[in-house]
Amino acid sequence: MYPFPDELTVSNTNKINSYLPVRNKNNDFCWETITGIVLSHALKAEVRDYDYEDFREDCKERFASKLDEPSFWEVLNRTYFSGMDIFSVSPMFLLFKAQRKSSGSKGWNAQDQRMAELFMSMMGNHFTQDRINEKLNFIEAEILSVLSEKLDKSESVDQKERPYLPFLAEAFVKDLKFLEGHPNYLLQELSNTLRLYAFSYVSQLALNVKNWSDGEPQSRPLYFILDTEKASSERVHVAKHGFKLLSNSSEALFPVLSALEVLQSKVIKQPLWYIYQQASEYQDKKRILDVLNNYIGTFIENRKLPPRQPAQNLEEAFKLFETVAIEQFKDEKTTRADINRKYVVECEKQIFGDFIQSRGRAGRVLVLNQDQLLLLTNLAIGERDKLRLHELLSEFEERGFYLDGQSQQQLVHFYERMGNVERMSDSGDAVYVRRTV
Repeated sequence: MYPFPDELTVSNTNKINSYLPVRNKNNDFCWETITGIVLSHALKAEVRDYDYEDFREDCKERFASKLDEPSFWEVLNRTYFSGMDIFSVSPMFLLFKAQRKSSGSKGWNAQDQRMAELFMSMMGNHFTQDRINEKLNFIEAEILSVLSEKLDKSESVDQKERPYLPFLAEAFVKDLKFLEGHPNYLLQELSNTLRLYAFSYVSQLALNVKNWSDGEPQSRPLYFILDTEKASSERVHVAKHGFKLLSNSSEALFPVLSALEVLQSKVIKQPLWYIYQQASEYQDKKRILDVLNNYIGTFIENRKLPPRQPAQNLEEAFKLFETVAIEQFKDEKTTRADINRKYVVECEKQIFGDFIQSRGRAGRVLVLNQDQLLLLTNLAIGERDKLRLHELLSEFEERGFYLDGQSQQQLVHFYERMGNVERMSDSGDAVYVRRTV
């Protein structure tokens, strides 16, 4: 199959419509809304034009026919509705956070839609088979019953993007399945899980985006320390493969991904590594090479970049495609350099911010706090009872989180304080870690 459109037209502007959920401004994400959109997609159910006050009145009416003492409604009202505590009872109530209007238009912002679409593309064809099985008391079950009568089947959403990072999409679906089996933990941690994966996705995308010739992306080392540890510039992995690597790698995100737009078909968006793979397998490689050389030549003229000789093979052509896409943003005489800086800043502020700390002479480092560690530990262990420490660390790395030897020792101390670690005397020094949920 021919890997991209027959005609590649050079645009005067750099625009991005896929694979990066961040723009150079207006990235104030509402994670409750994003969680509601993702949950609605997973359950294939949604709430339309159902006001919270109408919901409360419907519940009042329902209980009026069931309560011996009508005045008890006021107790229920204070318990569940006045402070909106109903949203912490069941994940199903989070659907309120992502309502559509009866016209079908979305009741949320573009940035929340972009972020939710990222997770939906990672979910692929995974949907929750049935309503999340949760244990509610009689009153909560009745309230949920009122809501269930108002749920509509959500519109089918065609997948818009082939996952850029299949290894991470696989881990994400595995973690969602685990959460679905533990409704209370899902309610408590779904938003935090999405934030964890937003970081992991954008950071691993930054580390992989220029490695399209290596084939399907793999998890690449990115080192963190625990928030209880001291940072030191002498820790090689943390210094060389930590925040500084992430920050430098992020500079290529917008240039490469915005350049990729011209190679996209109208059916489904494809990663650059996948398009290169398809081009390499296409029989008439000269046809592809000619199209790319013509496009790159016109692009160089349009952006007033130094002239280059045409590429002699496909790998050279794709490399030149990437090189000129990045080089245009290094011209300080234009506004492009400033625009790319804003993308990097927005990534650090909106996506990476929860994981970055300044540590004196060591500078900025990537840090995992105790809540993030516990969540990551529970997701990594999943449905298993326990994992050996080295197996657990491999699961961390599959999700894009790496720890050096010093941090691993601190991690064991952390688990010992939590009481979820076992040392098996009959297995040498094997350390097993149990999940806490």
